[in-house]
Amino acid sequence: MSKFNVDVPEQRAKIILGRMFDIYEQNLLCNIDLVVGNDRFPVHKLILVTNSEFFKSRINDTTSEIILEDSDDILAESVKKTIKFFYFGKIDLQLHLTENIIKFSKIIGARELEEYCLAYLEKIRDSNNFIFIAEFAKQYGYLQLFERTKVYIKTIYTEIIQEDEFLNMNCELLGELLQSDDLNVAREEQTFQGLKIWVQKNYESRKKHLDTLLKYIRLPLLPVQFILDEVKPLCYDSLTCCQMLLDTIEYHHNPEKRLRFPSLNAKPRKCQQTVLIVGGQNDKFSGKIEIYDADDGKWSTYRDLNIETAQFEAVVLNNKLITMGGVFGGKTTNKVSCFNLVTKETTELKAMQQERRDFAATVIDDQVFVIGGENNKKISITSVERYDLVTNTWTNMAHMLRGRCNHAIAVVGKEIYAIGGYDDSGDDFDGESFGGYLNTMEIYDTQQDKWTAAPPMKEYRCCFTVVAIENHIYAIGGYSDESTLKSVERFDIKSQTWTSVASLPEPNCWQKAIAFDDKFICVGGFKSNSTVEYDPGTDKWTDRGSISEQRTRFNLLLAPMHIMKN
Repeated sequence: MSKFNVDVPEQRAKIILGRMFDIYEQNLLCNIDLVVGNDRFPVHKLILVTNSEFFKSRINDTTSEIILEDSDDILAESVKKTIKFFYFGKIDLQLHLTENIIKFSKIIGARELEEYCLAYLEKIRDSNNFIFIAEFAKQYGYLQLFERTKVYIKTIYTEIIQEDEFLNMNCELLGELLQSDDLNVAREEQTFQGLKIWVQKNYESRKKHLDTLLKYIRLPLLPVQFILDEVKPLCYDSLTCCQMLLDTIEYHHNPEKRLRFPSLNAKPRKCQQTVLIVGGQNDKFSGKIEIYDADDGKWSTYRDLNIETAQFEAVVLNNKLITMGGVFGGKTTNKVSCFNLVTKETTELKAMQQERRDFAATVIDDQVFVIGGENNKKISITSVERYDLVTNTWTNMAHMLRGRCNHAIAVVGKEIYAIGGYDDSGDDFDGESFGGYLNTMEIYDTQQDKWTAAPPMKEYRCCFTVVAIENHIYAIGGYSDESTLKSVERFDIKSQTWTSVASLPEPNCWQKAIAFDDKFICVGGFKSNSTVEYDPGTDKWTDRGSISEQRTRFNLLLAPMHIMKN
């Protein structure tokens, strides 16, 4: 004879409920009939009232049956599964039955069962059923499941474009997919291949959608030869599509006329982003790349580029890591290199026109902008250059209003904010510097190639970092008048004012910050290998682990996660 283990009440409860279920299956001691459509299900009252407020409000000592209205289309198997769930809190589910069980759970207000079924759908979602789950979630108003399924589709896009489920997708959902910035593709060619496969599934009936769907392809990101070989043959029946291709080819061959084609989307897709640290220095130069895992707050080494350069800048553009300038062999350089994150090959690119170190760089509309820094004579410069990866050329742009090195920049829309820094040129600008340290800010309009002055920070800062989130720019830490700063101030773009916010946990300079999931992380710095996260909503800093080694003058960048993990 088996004995209960009184030290494990959960086990005892399971045994009791199991025995009650055996009694139910034998139709013993069942004291109420549940009438669903044309079927009757004898069951225990206690099980019904303890699992559903619906039953609790309708059953008393004398109730002998409950007739459920609007339940004619509920399957008997769904009712049996529901009753079993009431006893055990879990059941075996099949996709074909889940919708019917959820419908029944809504009728009887069995919220726990409803949540159980939704969790099951998320768990079994794959390349063969994602359309069914997305349409089901949309129909029944499960917005969270619907949004997560759309994210899932975007994540596995390159894996599903050959599947029947993808080929049977309706035009509306496909269009929403193709225009998403979050589509997980390494190259835009993959995005187009999905469209091509979908259209060719039934060309005669689907070619009418090409005018709409081709607009969602980032055509300027496709090589010209690919456009001629792959895209053009699909577009012969559409004058609108042919004109888009002609505009794209002219976009490639005449960079100076690109503004004439505002309808062409040249913005790279975000993919799933991960944070990278590139380069830097401590006792020696480092070419090591580390990757940040936001889920567990840990950094791991990705690769060592063996770069013997310090005080350089790096950007990620079209899955390429471009490193520029810095100090090499004790001299300031204008050298530019490209590490292809897909092929893992390194090539040399056209050198900048100006040697520079301790400068700033960013990317806007596939153009790299390098701003200020120091030259070989260790003098702060006003020089600005723009690089075009397609033509491999550098162009001089409008100079800043004053020389800056060890400054910081933030990008908001099409504008670049150059903030603070140090000016050792010896020029006097009416008290705008304090011993060479700057608190001034100026804004560069990339469309008009023009700089204008903007409100200065409260503090003079160099060797600091900035980050832009929505309509705010944060200036973090830095160095001024022989002291390291922990203060943080925020610029409101709408009101054009600076205000102080929560300070760093510790004074720091030479650190870097980057926006990540509506917050930002601040990494490394002088005598620091920490990672701290700032939440604008709570105005608080939180520790997020450490990088493997202390670094200064490094680069903090975003890159597609699926490429970095390959």
